[in-house]
Amino acid sequence: MARLTIHTNHAKHRTPAITAVRLAAMYRDDQVPRSMRDLPARPEEPIRVGDVIAQTPLGTKVPVTLFPTVGINRPGTDRWPVLMTELEEIFWWVRTQAVPRLITGGDLPEPALPARYDISVGQEDERAAIAAGSMISAPERHKQRLDAANARGALVDLIGQIKGAPSVSGITAWAEHLTDEEVLERMSRLRTTFTYQPETLLRNADVLAALLDEVLNFAFDDDPAEAR
Repeated sequence: MARLTIHTNHAKHRTPAITAVRLAAMYRDDQVPRSMRDLPARPEEPIRVGDVIAQTPLGTKVPVTLFPTVGINRPGTDRWPVLMTELEEIFWWVRTQAVPRLITGGDLPEPALPARYDISVGQEDERAAIAAGSMISAPERHKQRLDAANARGALVDLIGQIKGAPSVSGITAWAEHLTDEEVLERMSRLRTTFTYQPETLLRNADVLAALLDEVLNFAFDDDPAEAR
């Protein structure tokens, strides 16, 4: 509530919210971490002209992966939390705590209020429409879309390397017809391995073989010539 207060007080005096690009994380491509949690924490501050992001010996090319994000200045502080995270936390508190308690005047109702519902069409029963709404918030959907976009490309690359795979365009068409949830579910079947683990490699090979069959069935249904 205190955080919501400082943001609303800041806004009502017509001072615009201040946002800036931050570098949330980075790593060298020849030193890929096992997890994002293994990356050293970077300062929670915007990138400014003249800042040194990385250093390499003169004449040496070192590929790196950067994770830029947008931060928002928390009024009255030097903090720059990630914009989507800051808004998500405030949204979550208002939806799950503030609004239900203001309406009921007491304990939180069950089930909880959904994160959203369809307002693009008229509803004959507004209560029923709200009750049937989705519990997935906008930041969660945004992250899901980004993860699915990366997973689609990865699936196309992996399946394309299998002997007997159809053309890249055929695999891409299969990946594009899947929903974000379906893409992420298929990608979750594969297990990451950082060392030679025969059981994991064999399991991944079986998963990819099953996905190839799915691609071939899709290609055959769509275009028998493509499947051949």
